[in-house]
Amino acid sequence: MKRTVLFLLAAVLCLGLAGCGAPPAPERAADGADWSEDWVTVGGVMGVDTPEGMTARENNEALTAGGMYYAAWSIGEGEPYTNADGDEATLYDAQVYLLLSGYKSEEEAQDTLSQWQEMAKAQYAVDETSEETYNGQDFHIITYTFDSDGNPYAYGASAFGTYRNYAVSVELACREEFGGDAGTLLARFLDNCHYAMP
Repeated sequence: MKRTVLFLLAAVLCLGLAGCGAPPAPERAADGADWSEDWVTVGGVMGVDTPEGMTARENNEALTAGGMYYAAWSIGEGEPYTNADGDEATLYDAQVYLLLSGYKSEEEAQDTLSQWQEMAKAQYAVDETSEETYNGQDFHIITYTFDSDGNPYAYGASAFGTYRNYAVSVELACREEFGGDAGTLLARFLDNCHYAMP
């Protein structure tokens, strides 16, 4: 279920990031909007105005000593799920996973982003790729199907981008019976993402 996201998390942890706790929410976003307390603030850098039909589930601000942040949203009702290893979780019709990782330079963020993209290509059966811009931010988008019988999700879409010295990955994974368009849902999510003013 969360195999690819966890794989990315493990890879980032292995890079030995350093930092100190999550900064406070900024006052304004780069798009000119006042920073809203209703947004899910991730790492003091991104603010997500949760789209209608999605529910914020997790926002972990301290996966490392301040360099990496993870948040998740769900679509639909949850149901219990046990994987092949006996691990229990709640499974939704679709889930969104956001990973934000900060570095000392923009070059380091871009290097990490390239590694994430290579890992994604190895994990998924990629259908399409494109370059898109959402709320002023450029992303490399891929849509795909999952290549594993052990994964309860059947298809999805991911976005990879950088903002200043941060690497950003957003993954949307859908169950077969969900039927929603992953690319459209991912675009709606990215349109609702705001970024701290430099």
